[in-house]
Parts: sequence; structure tokens; C-alpha cells
Amino acid sequence: MAIEIGGGVMAGKGRKYKVLEQSEANLTKQQQEAKFNAEILASDGYKLLQNSPPNRLSGVAKAEWKRIVPDLKNLPVRAVDRAMVEQYCFWYSQFVDLSKRLEAVDDVDDRMKILGTLDKVSKNVRSAASEIGLTVDSRMRMNVPKKEEKPKTLADKLGF
Repeated sequence: MAIEIGGGVMAGKGRKYKVLEQSEANLTKQQQEAKFNAEILASDGYKLLQNSPPNRLSGVAKAEWKRIVPDLKNLPVRAVDRAMVEQYCFWYSQFVDLSKRLEAVDDVDDRMKILGTLDKVSKNVRSAASEIGLTVDSRMRMNVPKKEEKPKTLADKLGF
């Protein structure tokens, strides 16, 4: 699914969205403006995430919250996304815990069980990080304006 902006095609589901500041594409002024407006729409009007992590998070999850929130404030992630940020921090803490347990286990069967669980947890970390609006890519896809198609006249259809 590609989205047209000002005569150019922007990344749809296939490619990750790059914020205007990080984009290396040679965009027209109209494309740059559309991209800038989409970034504003993605964050405008919502409260920022709180700096302090929720009390229900564990030590590792709280540390991850404190690590990522300053950077998330530069992105269109807001307080309305708090549950997804909490979910990510929780799954990240599970990932860290399982990784430590894996290092301490010598038994091959136990290692394989932990690796299987670690694989599932890793998928949850990735999923939480890219769920609705938590990643820049997903938020931008929702807010990039679609190019309006002009109705074709009879002369256009006949090639005059």
C-alpha cells in the first residue's frame, strides 16, 4: 500500500517511514510539506508521556521506561500511548530476565525451553514496539494525507 503525496509515492507497509529530518530522499517542496504536516498531525494536541515510570513496573522495566521516554518525547508518542509503552517495557524486562537465566543454565533441555520462551518474548517486544502508534512508522502511516484525485473530464479521457 503506497501513499501518494505531491506526485511522489511514500512508504506504505513495505518500507519504514523516516521522519523528514532523517529522510535522505530527494523530496519536492510539496512532498516535504506534506511529510512535515503528517508529523505534526501525529503528535499535536496530546499530552507528553510522563517522565516517571508507573509503580506497577519492575526494576528493569522502570529503567527501560526512563531510558526511552526522553527519546520518545522527540517522536509523536504521547500519553495516550502509555499502555503500549508499558507493555513494551514489561516485555523488555522479561527478555532481560530470560537472557540472564539462559546464561546460568547448562542443561541442554532447559536451555532449549528458555530459548523457545525467549523467542516468544522477543516477538512480543517487537510487536509492542511497533503496535498502533508507538513507532514513528505506524503513526506516520495513519496520518500521511492521501492525494485527492481530480475527476477526469471527457477531454482528459479522450486525450485532448
